[in-house]
Amino acid sequence: MGIQEPGHNLKTKMDDHALEQVPENERKSWVQLSNNAMGICSTLLIMLFGALTTFTAGLGYGLLAGIICLIIGTTFGTLLGNIARKEGLSSTVLTRKYGFGVKGSVVSSLVFCFMILGMLALENALLYHGVLFFFGLEPSIFNAILIYGLFTVCWVLLSLFGIKLVYRIASVAIIGFLGVLVYIIIDATVLNGNSVGEILSFGSQFSSSTGVFEFIGAVNILIGATGAMTLVNADTSRYARTKKDVLMINIFGNLMQNIVMLLAGGIVAYVGIEHVIQYYVANNGMTADQARAIAFNDMASFFIILGGVVGFILMFLANGKAQVLNTYSGSLALTNLFSAIGWKGNRAIFVVLTNFVALIMIYGDILGLVESWLDALGVLTTCMATIVIVDYYFVKRKMSSESNLIKIESVNLAGILTLILSSSTALYLSTAKIFPIPFVASTILSLIIYPVLRMYVFKQKSTLVPHTDTKLQG
Repeated sequence: MGIQEPGHNLKTKMDDHALEQVPENERKSWVQLSNNAMGICSTLLIMLFGALTTFTAGLGYGLLAGIICLIIGTTFGTLLGNIARKEGLSSTVLTRKYGFGVKGSVVSSLVFCFMILGMLALENALLYHGVLFFFGLEPSIFNAILIYGLFTVCWVLLSLFGIKLVYRIASVAIIGFLGVLVYIIIDATVLNGNSVGEILSFGSQFSSSTGVFEFIGAVNILIGATGAMTLVNADTSRYARTKKDVLMINIFGNLMQNIVMLLAGGIVAYVGIEHVIQYYVANNGMTADQARAIAFNDMASFFIILGGVVGFILMFLANGKAQVLNTYSGSLALTNLFSAIGWKGNRAIFVVLTNFVALIMIYGDILGLVESWLDALGVLTTCMATIVIVDYYFVKRKMSSESNLIKIESVNLAGILTLILSSSTALYLSTAKIFPIPFVASTILSLIIYPVLRMYVFKQKSTLVPHTDTKLQG
């Protein structure tokens, strides 16, 4: 065995198999990998989604929406994760072989970047407001440059050199984060005399009644993050050893996101909303209505008011860990995107670019566009996952039964057109109030349109490359 240069070792660690298969000797069990799945969603952003969901439909219907999304997310995530495990490839590189083609995977990378960079930007914005709140600082250009700058440096350095450290502290951060949540709930109920029954059964806080439309609204809020979890878990599942590991990764990740964090966000918001309103009224001269209007954009304030210094520290650790994982996944997507168009840069470059794009999204006030972002996210991610799953489990198997060779194309027009037609149609039907659950429409359309286009309209004319070939260069 030849001796590798130190620089080569460093580059290998930084690239982390971004464009190639994960070797067998680096595979892990679900016990090790599920911390990533649970860790990336134990954040303020997912708590915000939980608060919005339960305040829209009430805790009972919100929890039902969470159970539905748990089932959907686990099903999609396991199907896609098993493809990633078998191929050993990240979700965006996987789309080169299944659904989009080598250069066509630029489209899937853009979808993934829209998802993960949006989450990175939203978490940064929530943490920024939390720091301002904790230290009693006023929003200013100087504070924004300083705080966002420190965030960016931390996420970049940890993504490049400290990812193993992040993995090791993930379980500790999750336990600590959940511990503070339990303390907050106990403090709000037992210690302050509030009724546990009332807290666990509150109705919609945004409307006078709770019905079908509120329930549908709750599902639409959660499905965006559920689709994101599907793609992120595929990146984690490429390191899995067995199908069981993939299943457990997705069960624990979706359970944490759609049940635990939903309940945590809803309950913390319910018991803390009046505290936050009173704080802003007393300290910022706002009216109660003004304070209520901005409360959810400052989710960290709930944690700080109810959890104190310990709450702030553990909140920061938990969210910091998730931001490193977001940066990591975003850099994988950008690596594939630029490789597909002919530039194979070092992943370190894309780690920096990931955070730079997130800062641009913050400047564009993505926090004020959460609802629109979630609608598009739910449609695009589930549509993309459906195309890959249908191509792998149905179309490619039928085609390979006719020939032992399958070509990996430069551009798979069937996948690209399916994504465009299915997602745009679903969003239009939702906007026009014809069909109010866009991810269901996009999934059904993808299941129908992709096989038809792939097998009858854009059918492969030649079979040049064995389907087991692992060389996916652009």
